[in-house]
Amino acid sequence: MDWGGAISNTAIDAANSVAGAATSAASSDWWSGVSDYATDAFNWIGENPEAANMIGGVVMGGAQAYLAGEQAKDQRAFQREMYDRKQEDRYAKPGEINGYDSHTLTKGLLSNGMIAGG
Repeated sequence: MDWGGAISNTAIDAANSVAGAATSAASSDWWSGVSDYATDAFNWIGENPEAANMIGGVVMGGAQAYLAGEQAKDQRAFQREMYDRKQEDRYAKPGEINGYDSHTLTKGLLSNGMIAGG
């Protein structure tokens, strides 16, 4: 006889029945509370359309102000980054500029080349 299988199946069945009972009890209470609240809210909106429009307008205004602030913050960050890049590009960086001494060693356009004649 497989005791491990029998015990585990019994334990799983018991746990499932307890969880199912708890879930159904909690979900019915929770769902009825949510349902009652939503019903009351929609009834109030139907009875007071002017107040509902005003509340909606206030919420939309707040959302638009928040989005405008976020866009302004992003724009300022972008401008700061571009300013920093511009400042960084203005300065020569040692070790990055090469080949200034090569004009004396090779025949180039101006160093004994075509223009200078040679």
